[in-house]
Amino acid sequence: MLEQLLKLCNKIIVVFHYINTNRFQMKKIVLLILFSQVVVTFNHAQGKWEKNFYSSVNSKNFHQFKIFNDTIDFNNIDFPRLQAAIFYLTNEERIKNKLPELNYSDLLEKTALMHSEDMVKYEFFGHENTIDKNKKDQNMRARITGIQNPYVAENIAETFGIQYKANTRVFTPAIGQFSYSQDGNLIPPHTYLSLAEVFLNMWMNSPEHKKNILSRNAIQLGCGIAFYYNEKFNSIPTFIATQNFQWYEPVNK
Repeated sequence: MLEQLLKLCNKIIVVFHYINTNRFQMKKIVLLILFSQVVVTFNHAQGKWEKNFYSSVNSKNFHQFKIFNDTIDFNNIDFPRLQAAIFYLTNEERIKNKLPELNYSDLLEKTALMHSEDMVKYEFFGHENTIDKNKKDQNMRARITGIQNPYVAENIAETFGIQYKANTRVFTPAIGQFSYSQDGNLIPPHTYLSLAEVFLNMWMNSPEHKKNILSRNAIQLGCGIAFYYNEKFNSIPTFIATQNFQWYEPVNK
């Protein structure tokens, strides 16, 4: 990656030489053009996802960034990266169906994250928050985050953080560990991309969720992820995802 950065720098650095006739000295002026591209590339190399990347990364080129193929470390989860992977895969589905891509919304992301975190905190799973009346539905939650004109559709899903095959017998050599055989290798964690693909497959295989993803009314999207260890199943690492779609018109702050 460092070599790629250097090549990029060589391409975008324009060197001007001029002679100072008064002192007969050669001076060099270095102009860095498109410096922001270097910064973006460098941050990608470090494996950190930042919101400003949404302006330069899209569903057509995000697969080029290897950070999405990193294995998830449950002790150090990059939630924005996982949310971005879900965002781009969602737009891939829309492109396949000849629909316009959705624009990223920071406020919708905050709304989605709020709901995912509340579902973990209050131990429920559903679109309606019966614990906090101020957050009862997605439009009420959207207003809390600052959206003045919420027309929000919502998808939610829950899945394991390891590459577990459904309906397959497992052994538990220790708390939080799973294997398909008595002395076999542990079931590995998902990568950011593979976990995002699991969520998209779940939604695309559900008619109602699929309608939200492929709705012609949708114009913006924000995704929010929460994590917990499910103590009811040997503390298996578990993720809850929420998608919030704004319909009809862009969100107003």
